[in-house]
Amino acid sequence: MVLLAACRTVTFPAPSRVPDPTQPPLPGAALTAEAQNAARAAVAAAERGDARTAERALRQLPASHPVTRLVGLELRHLQGQDVLREALELARGEAGWVPIWLFTAQLAVDRGDAETELVAARQLATLQPQGPWRGRVASLEKAALDGLLEEGAARLAAGDGAAALGSARAALELAPSSIAARSLAVRGALAAGDTEAAVFYLPALPDDAGGLQLKGQVAEALGQWELALQLYERLPAKHPGRCELIEGARAQLRLANAPPYVGAALRAPTLARRSLAAILAWQAPTLARSEGNGPVVVFEDIVDLPERADIAAVVRTGLMRGDAVARRFYPDRPVGRDELAGVLERLARANGRRAALWCGETATPECQVLPDAATGAVAAELTAAIAAEGGGPCKRR
Repeated sequence: MVLLAACRTVTFPAPSRVPDPTQPPLPGAALTAEAQNAARAAVAAAERGDARTAERALRQLPASHPVTRLVGLELRHLQGQDVLREALELARGEAGWVPIWLFTAQLAVDRGDAETELVAARQLATLQPQGPWRGRVASLEKAALDGLLEEGAARLAAGDGAAALGSARAALELAPSSIAARSLAVRGALAAGDTEAAVFYLPALPDDAGGLQLKGQVAEALGQWELALQLYERLPAKHPGRCELIEGARAQLRLANAPPYVGAALRAPTLARRSLAAILAWQAPTLARSEGNGPVVVFEDIVDLPERADIAAVVRTGLMRGDAVARRFYPDRPVGRDELAGVLERLARANGRRAALWCGETATPECQVLPDAATGAVAAELTAAIAAEGGGPCKRR
């Protein structure tokens, strides 16, 4: 009764440590002046550490009223309880009420919850457009965007393209016009093998160096090698890796237009002589088309092979040999280390280069490792390095 009498005769000041729960306009049913005074009294008592008086004043408020709920949350907060989730729930239910959003923002700052603070700051910027909240929103959005981009880059560097794509998508929800986030989304999608997602995020990228390279990489993922080559050729002359990108696209474009047996040769886990001939003719087309000095031999065991023209060409130029007496090339015989070394040495001489030196198990600047049993991919890599004058156009730069 003493408190009720006090409520009728004393006007309590607005709270200083938590928002004033009676700041108009109030939600819900209208509150009497006595009820509003009791709300401020409850909070003031809690701020002094007088929990008993605060609870007694709280009981004077109408049950379930939004102000009553906010006062209850503020009292519990002042007593050291974590009420952030409950405050956010109430704020979402009373979206136009400033005090609950102020309280939610305050709790989020105390907890270091930047995501929830951003939610509250955005709402407050709408409710109080002349206040400081627009600047706070911009600051929080930049910090959140930077964090997501850093997180996505780390995930991409760790080889987790799907997780990087997830970070990029979260960043784009925050800042839909962010080119950095869109670029990360494309890179993450490519790393994850999600070509559809890469295509989705690609169009808004500018045609600067980074955008052109990403567009070229997406074109590669789609098997559009001619488009990829065109995009890479538009890169600035000094763009890192430009030459390698162009040469790689050119090689893939040639492969796309090559006979099917060339692709099969490149994928061969065990290299046969017929496949080596196809690789040599593909990697050194000018040499393979030359007249050569070797005899024109008709091998009886290649007549029905799709590689027969390539076999005849590499034999005529002296890169590979067959049995002229027996008229057999032995096209399906696996290529051993010594035979491959001999072929590569003859290719080097024909190309006006010094024959390579072969190492055991570890490559050095002076020599290359030659495996005992070569695959099509290994043979293609070695022949490509030798067939291009000086070791390839990119190495001369």
